[in-house]
Amino acid sequence: MKKINIIYTLIISALIFSCSLDDEKVVDENFGVLPVVTDIVNGFFDLADTANANSGFTLSTSDAGGAVSSSGEIMVNFNGGEYSKIADVSSFPVTVNYTLAEVASLLGVNVGDLALGDAFQFKFYITTTTGERMTSATVVDVPMSCVSDLAGAYSVTTTYGYHDFLPDYSSNTMNIDVVQVSDGVYSVFDFSGGLYSSGPYSSAYGTGDSSFTVTFRDTCNNISWTGQSDPWGACIPADGGTNSVDSGTGVITISWYCEGYGENGVSIYTPID
Repeated sequence: MKKINIIYTLIISALIFSCSLDDEKVVDENFGVLPVVTDIVNGFFDLADTANANSGFTLSTSDAGGAVSSSGEIMVNFNGGEYSKIADVSSFPVTVNYTLAEVASLLGVNVGDLALGDAFQFKFYITTTTGERMTSATVVDVPMSCVSDLAGAYSVTTTYGYHDFLPDYSSNTMNIDVVQVSDGVYSVFDFSGGLYSSGPYSSAYGTGDSSFTVTFRDTCNNISWTGQSDPWGACIPADGGTNSVDSGTGVITISWYCEGYGENGVSIYTPID
């Protein structure tokens, strides 16, 4: 089971190459070459594994605009900054793959400083057989992101910091399925680790399986949530607590606090192979 988040954004817009780099030369808007980007591999650079992060694609051209492509250049920038050339293209189609390290080095970006929200953008220049060098709005965005794959069965052990029946029921272990709601977003049916569904709150207060269902987000091994509650008030991440995924073992640690009456605990989710 992979433990890393995901959530990536890929933007590909294709427009006919219709403007010359010579601002004084007017080029017929129907004359040009059309770039075609296909076979995208890893449409993001993986923040959870920057040493091996890579992304690639195949670039070809369509001559439907009347011009014939001869050669080209692949350019790249960082966060919308100035473009730098990363490759010359002598024929089409061409398949390329770039590591994060080489792209960052070309642009003078420190890999260790990269974070969610950062992105590299590839742009294309084409030289036609008549010698005109053209560009367009066609870009491929490769953001910094992570893959998330936490869905599955877990053995959950919860140690309680406070509830109404301590010192009884000071901890509990039960099996829980983590269910994927959308990319990087998951749900569990009893965030209390059993206190509400099968523990003393069930018999004393009538809580059940649906009394404390929580939806949370995994962002590059960091667990977060907002707008969640138990029957008596909001449930928030415990102040100073650990809310993360161990990328080596897949173990999820969640520290939760209920504002209504102060129930809190630390739940350790261990994957069941």
